[in-house]
Amino acid sequence: MTRSSAGRTVGAGARTVAPAKLNATLLVGPVRPDDGRHELTSVMQSLSLADDVALVPAPEGGTDGVDCPGVTGDNLALDALRAFREATGWSVGPLTVRIVKRIPVAAGMAGGSTDAAAVLRLAAHLSGHDAPDLLQELAAGLGADVPHGLRPGLALAAGAGERLVRFGGVLPGAVVVVRADVGLSTPTVFRRADELAPPRTAEDLEAWRLRVVAALEAVGGGELARYPDELAVNDLGAAAVDLEPVVGEHLAALGAAGAAPALVCGSGATTVGWFADEATATVAARRLRSEGLDALIAVPSAGAPIVEVEA
Repeated sequence: MTRSSAGRTVGAGARTVAPAKLNATLLVGPVRPDDGRHELTSVMQSLSLADDVALVPAPEGGTDGVDCPGVTGDNLALDALRAFREATGWSVGPLTVRIVKRIPVAAGMAGGSTDAAAVLRLAAHLSGHDAPDLLQELAAGLGADVPHGLRPGLALAAGAGERLVRFGGVLPGAVVVVRADVGLSTPTVFRRADELAPPRTAEDLEAWRLRVVAALEAVGGGELARYPDELAVNDLGAAAVDLEPVVGEHLAALGAAGAAPALVCGSGATTVGWFADEATATVAARRLRSEGLDALIAVPSAGAPIVEVEA
């Protein structure tokens, strides 16, 4: 049992889920002069597809670290723990971030970012340093997709993804996620997108934002039976297909299975198809699996409760 600097007993630790993020709309605007990142307008929706993340005392004699079977190298979740400690002075003994990965890696679904956000939520819960403004600042410093994971659900993102307006409800329907056996680097995809076509103007982004806000307000009011096809646009999709043609093959397979629409997830290489309901998505996923594709079903979701780990 470990006691934190705030006087709270960490005990055996705590765990939560870190939901995958789907970009139902992803529009790329001009490059910001201060940091070289693109302005975005993006609808972010959490999914039932999620990693399990726990923050527990490290083995005796250990140090802060990550236990994530099947994933090696730098881990944004550990960066999140270190940033939280530095910002708050939380001096509890060494901790291990335990992650069970279900979200595809390097797939455009914010797997690493949502894990990092989960660590910030868990650290805030265990330490008592639960200041929303601080968590938002730390999340934004870790990456553009991390702030959304602090409060999973439905949101409209602006800036480079760090400025969020959250909406009630979830997008209607269900999705089939098709995983690719290739990975795409987000910076590489953005560079290729800039080479293929100029980014949207600030005025165009603002016009799209107004249309998207109207649709999301309808979702919160229970007035939207499905997300409008005309808003389901991903400006990075063409670049992802150009860099990895298998992405285009997966989009075509989803369309043939009845998806309306089929989109690249974020910067790829995972693709996703929208369906009216989970039953329809199940039929489509079976068809895609029979064709040799790695397809799974997910539904839009909100919330990620924290529970204490049993000793």
